Amino acid sequence: MRVRAAIVLLAVLIFSTRAFAEPDVGPGYGIQMSRMIPTRDGTQLEAWIFKPSKLQVRAPTVFTLTQYDIDGSRRSDAAVYTRRGFVFVQVLVRGRGRSGGDKNDNLGVQTGRDGYDVVEWIASQPWSNGQVVMFGGSFVGMSQWRTATQNPPHLAAIAPYVSIYPGWDVPNTNGIPQAWSGVIMGFVAGRSLNTGFIANQEYWFGKMLEHYAAFRPFSTLDDAIGIAPDDWWMSDERGEKKSFMDMWLDHLGEEAFNLSAEPKPADYTKMSFPILTATGFFDDDQPGALRYYRRHVANASPAAVAKHYLVIGPWDHSGTQRPTQEINGLKLPDSAVLNMETLHADWYDWALGRGALPTLLRDRVTYFMMGANDWRYAKTLESASSNESLTFYLESADGTPKDIFHSGRLTPKPAKSQAPAVVVSDPHELPELEFAQFVPSEDSASQFRSFQKRAITFHSDALTEPTEIAGTMRLTLVTQADTPDFDLWAQVSVIRADGSAMRIGEDMRRARFRNGPFKQELLKPAQIVEIPFEFNWTALKIPAGARVRLTVAPLNSPSYQKNFNTGGQMGYEKIEDARIANIKIYHDATHASRLTLPIAAPSSVKP
Repeated sequence: MRVRAAIVLLAVLIFSTRAFAEPDVGPGYGIQMSRMIPTRDGTQLEAWIFKPSKLQVRAPTVFTLTQYDIDGSRRSDAAVYTRRGFVFVQVLVRGRGRSGGDKNDNLGVQTGRDGYDVVEWIASQPWSNGQVVMFGGSFVGMSQWRTATQNPPHLAAIAPYVSIYPGWDVPNTNGIPQAWSGVIMGFVAGRSLNTGFIANQEYWFGKMLEHYAAFRPFSTLDDAIGIAPDDWWMSDERGEKKSFMDMWLDHLGEEAFNLSAEPKPADYTKMSFPILTATGFFDDDQPGALRYYRRHVANASPAAVAKHYLVIGPWDHSGTQRPTQEINGLKLPDSAVLNMETLHADWYDWALGRGALPTLLRDRVTYFMMGANDWRYAKTLESASSNESLTFYLESADGTPKDIFHSGRLTPKPAKSQAPAVVVSDPHELPELEFAQFVPSEDSASQFRSFQKRAITFHSDALTEPTEIAGTMRLTLVTQADTPDFDLWAQVSVIRADGSAMRIGEDMRRARFRNGPFKQELLKPAQIVEIPFEFNWTALKIPAGARVRLTVAPLNSPSYQKNFNTGGQMGYEKIEDARIANIKIYHDATHASRLTLPIAAPSSVKP
């Protein structure tokens, strides 16, 4: 009888527990939407705060300062971090959402000041343990560096990836204005995130083509796309409002303006917290991401440098943020498809002293060797390259290679004496209209640009053995032109034995900026100059039997401001003033144009 009563009592207790205990259902976190955070000048910034549902202790916070979205519509970061015990705070910069103020300094110092204020506000909240780390890519990578420059006391770590570098890799490439800047302005026009606009490539690329085909000055592109001139503006020297694109055009080539807000050496010296930088071989903003990295490593203390880790893989801009099995037409092995959310969460745990260093990070530099399909390591980015290089000299017995099937050669020694190749840059031509149907699907395997009318191509002999390269490829073209300025574009590809291609580098240069984007030097008549090209950092095992292909052509594209070769004010020139440039590219022993591929050093840690 007593046993039966005990069983009944136990059943009642179990039923009662199940009936009245909090069920383990739901997303696992709660959201405090549109909360306003004050800054030092009284401007308030809109924030969404994501907290673990059963948070019972003070917790560290992952913070992003963004111009995009704060509701998680594009990504699932909030769920990842709250499940790992973090509070996740997303904040909109000025002029976006309910945030006060204007967008006029969202690429400058003000963003860093606001970041400082938000970090310190978070640290003062009752749910915060005082540890704040930052997260995000592209613009949001830049906002981390801007915030770090202000050195907020409670900033415990940053993890910038594919960071833009205003004045260095946006809104210009090597001094050449980018049309993509107008598209981004449309994406964030007004106070909402215009996802329909950015998805409508037929519209914005069509408007770029339309503008290009009409030979309109680049300064009118933002108006052609539909951008309001007073949406994202800046104050000129007289205190008057100018549109974002006009302001940058007016200061093209001026270092003081372009780099006014970049972190200075003294700023890096003060940064003592851990940093995780990530970028990709095909990331258009790799130059910016690595400029931050190199400047920090050069100026920070040895102890801080020892806590700065770099991951660089076979990814493009979006693929670095979330790697997939195929990026830019390149099929990736499983080992290259990292779970970046897990990597970041594990790294934050390590940075805050609550976990081990992620197993991927076995030395300060972690990079993927394409072709060998494994991760390699180095103590510094420079030491990933050996002291050896594979140098190819341009050669063509005909002077100018006829076409891709009658190409010039890339040889181990320069020719003693040859007539130069001649590339004709005619601003009146519209080559991109011929390729417009292919551009939307262009990827690393595409070869159509080597077939364009004005392109010249050079091929190496088939490699007799596999060759591993790691580092920055460089091309030096010895040139002479009959105009004061011109643009050239160069592409390096590997052509496999079966004829398939893989693009491994692409760069463009403007003659007046041949010695840097802040040193304008127009060409003098008959002047012979070297034009240096520097491709993205990459790592690749080139298989035996493959050849290296170099394609050089005039830069004539709706994606960039067209050079009318006059030497006039960039972005404001008119087609009526355009000049045809006849560009000689020398390839003899006296003036040896050459392509250099860095040979990889052994990994500091065995794969």
